[in-house]
Amino acid sequence: MSGVWGPERRGLTIGLVMTVTLIAFEGLAVATIMPAVRSDLGGIRLYGWAFSAFFLASLVSTVLAGRAADRQGVGRPFTLGVGFFAAGLAVGALAPSMFVLVIGRTVQGLGAGAVSAAAVTTVARGYPPDLRPRMFALMSTAWVVPGLVGPALSAVIAETVGWRWVFAGLLPLLAVSGSIAVPRLRLLGPVTGDGPD
Repeated sequence: MSGVWGPERRGLTIGLVMTVTLIAFEGLAVATIMPAVRSDLGGIRLYGWAFSAFFLASLVSTVLAGRAADRQGVGRPFTLGVGFFAAGLAVGALAPSMFVLVIGRTVQGLGAGAVSAAAVTTVARGYPPDLRPRMFALMSTAWVVPGLVGPALSAVIAETVGWRWVFAGLLPLLAVSGSIAVPRLRLLGPVTGDGPD
């Protein structure tokens, strides 16, 4: 019996769960490293925007990517989301000022929202109805687990090699998760009448 970890869907499941886990980790890790970022870059007046910009951008891209995924399929919005998130990580890692960091966080938010919307649509298109609850449970776990280990891990990274590596260190992992998920997502079409309400 083929489940979410069966041969047919194993790659898709791994790619989705890994990508969502990385995005969830970053969202929580930033809260831990921001005191070190402020000490290094200054810009106390923009401190709150490092969080607000991410969530506002994520909100916008979730709506836009969700519509695009329904009409065109999940491959493109997911790929763009991973690309934006990776670009935002690179900007954050290289940021010379708090203003540039906020720009990076905005780009990260655009990517995170697109990936989240595409991932939800993927469950509808890539898994039969009996496997969808299990896959949604896995996706929920991918958001919860980083909350348990993310802050401590990011603190260790910031103290040992520097806060910039909390951004830069995710780039190779994101490349792996994207390379696993994207080829499989491109095989899925747009949502049709047989999808869930």
